Amino acid sequence: MDFGLAKSAVASAPGGASSAPLLSAARTMSGASPVSPLTTAGTMIGTIQYMSPEQIEGKEADARSDLFALGAVLYEMVTGSRPFGGKSQISVASAILEKEPEPISAVQPLTPPAFEHIISACLAKNPEERFQTAQDVALQLKWIAKSGTQVLRSTEKKGNKREQLAWLIAGVLALMLIAIVLLWRGPKGTEQTTYFSAPLPFAARSAAVAPNGHTVAIVGHRESEQNNVLWIYEPGSPEATSLADTGGATFPFWSPDGRSLGFFADGKLKKLNLAGGPVQTLCDASTGRGGTWNKDGVILFTPSGTLGVGLYRISASGGTPTQVTVPDKTLNEDSNRWPVFLPDGIHYLYSAINLSGRRDLYSVYLGSLNSNEKRLVVRAKGNAAYAAPGYLLFYRDQTLFAQHFDTGKFELTGEPVPLLRDVQFFPRISQAVFAASTGGLLVAQRNADSGASQVLWFDRKGQQIGVALNPGIYGNIMLASNGRAVASDTTDPASQNTDIWTYDLETGSAKRLTFDPALDSLPIWSPDGSRTVFASNRELKFDLYLKDTNGAQEEKVIPQDGPDRFPTDWSRDGKYVIYGRGPDLWFLTLPELRSTQFLKASSTLKSARFSPDGKWVAYASNESGRWEIYVTSFPEAHGKWQLSNAGGDQPRWRGDGKELFYLSNDNKIMAVPVRTGSNFDAGTPTALFQANPREMFATSELFSYDVSSDGQKFLINTQLKTAMTPLSVVLNWSAKLN
Repeated sequence: MDFGLAKSAVASAPGGASSAPLLSAARTMSGASPVSPLTTAGTMIGTIQYMSPEQIEGKEADARSDLFALGAVLYEMVTGSRPFGGKSQISVASAILEKEPEPISAVQPLTPPAFEHIISACLAKNPEERFQTAQDVALQLKWIAKSGTQVLRSTEKKGNKREQLAWLIAGVLALMLIAIVLLWRGPKGTEQTTYFSAPLPFAARSAAVAPNGHTVAIVGHRESEQNNVLWIYEPGSPEATSLADTGGATFPFWSPDGRSLGFFADGKLKKLNLAGGPVQTLCDASTGRGGTWNKDGVILFTPSGTLGVGLYRISASGGTPTQVTVPDKTLNEDSNRWPVFLPDGIHYLYSAINLSGRRDLYSVYLGSLNSNEKRLVVRAKGNAAYAAPGYLLFYRDQTLFAQHFDTGKFELTGEPVPLLRDVQFFPRISQAVFAASTGGLLVAQRNADSGASQVLWFDRKGQQIGVALNPGIYGNIMLASNGRAVASDTTDPASQNTDIWTYDLETGSAKRLTFDPALDSLPIWSPDGSRTVFASNRELKFDLYLKDTNGAQEEKVIPQDGPDRFPTDWSRDGKYVIYGRGPDLWFLTLPELRSTQFLKASSTLKSARFSPDGKWVAYASNESGRWEIYVTSFPEAHGKWQLSNAGGDQPRWRGDGKELFYLSNDNKIMAVPVRTGSNFDAGTPTALFQANPREMFATSELFSYDVSSDGQKFLINTQLKTAMTPLSVVLNWSAKLN
């Protein structure tokens, strides 16, 4: 009860003098407060052994006075004696003002030096030399707790030079962290913006700050691993902690109490209780594009990156999602995504985007759960975030901006202020990698990579045997049937426009087939290589287009009402093109251009491929809760065989139909012996080698590898290794705006 002496004295009298009584005169359990703001002669307020020098001298106290008392208590807990002794109150007060306590290491040699430093910093005579907030102390204590066992072992082994060196490094790190948090506050408690880098072994793909203002959930993976997982990171900690059973996770968001995380994985919306228990599946979400969770247990999310999909709501306990918004075609909106609730839990912000090349149409809107209210907030590309005390953060022109946002009038005021440049941005999904808290914490991934890759040849043992395409931004690579050319949707890094290109693997020549500013993707060769069918969103949704590969004729659109369509294969006899239409599989009959539904999904189906004899189709489905490979007959879907048993995607057939390949969840090339004909049979999957395909985020990215006809060579769109760019951490980011 001796703590709590430090209370804010915010009222001011004329002339700038404080009209509040001095904190040394505050009422305590030992007696009434004196009338005078000065301590009455001979009277001590509080327990003298834990009082700070400024309190003893009758000066104004603040939160740092409580930290002095905390240091005294910690000292006593460790050593068994008080830091400042004496036979009377006067002698104790004199020791507090003039003497230093005996070093803890002299009394308890096994005390971690970093812990001793924390106590010494709390007991500094000058308040400016102490930690400035309890949060600063908490971060240091958490850091020590995480490495506590190692700390004690290294202290016990005095003769081990390597461990003594490790202790020296740990001490330096502790001093660096303390310097960072001390820089967080300027002279006399004035807040200053401070920048530093987080020591994470991966680049963040997305992030979210917890309601407590300092815990961060991050999606990423180590270089030695292939699958993104969720990590928990506390700024100031030496490392992050991965969360089990979150493989394939994307776009995390926190529950209002900070005890749970929502995220997307395996074509589902999921949630995880951090205190323990299994990951729970809430509903289907084939390629989720962000979520937010309010205090009433409502989750607002975008289930798919497919064009025409808006926001949906669902209870945090699960159930059937209901649609909340529909992209407005009159405003050229393709998708509503990246929702974020405002403090009232009713209004929310979301991004309305256009993927047909009209980047000027990107906007952030205000919506409401209780009405059809829709209000333009700002023109900005990608996701936005709200952070108290009343700021909107948004991405524009490769820069993260902050601007005052009035949550009463729901409008911006003042001018936008740039916070960070070169923030990582993924144009195909319109997402910038940043997150901010109400307590002044901002984390952002600076440009870690440009999405560049290199198309390489590998043998069945995983040895690189050739370079097909030099570094570039390639997606959905597809070998021609003769094996001498490859098609790809290739992105221009300057304009961020994606078009269909073909590449001659023998001569090295390249040919651009499409020139529209829309997103053109998924080129599929005809059996003779004379034509391609591809998807494009020129009409505000993805339709199928046909074009001669010699470029002589304009594209021919194959219009159809309904969801987006993405081609995945062309049968060897040239009669059929199979494609995804929404979650289902359909096929197009040529030359009539007649569309027929092939397989209706119970969840989501994709990446369908014809067997060489045209009697079977292999495809990926997430009906089990994760992507697996299945085979069924064609053109009538009779029977179903599951080939993968631990996750799989992107099936490919060998030219003779005797083997089927797929990509495992951890990006291994898998091979399964199969027998086709009047019946189908499959053997046991075998891992051939570990691949490193380019990471794919967009709905229209389905193919990262292809296989030669004889099954001996693999063409893989391989992720380029780039220098690691650390996560940027900004403390008190809002101080920069002042």
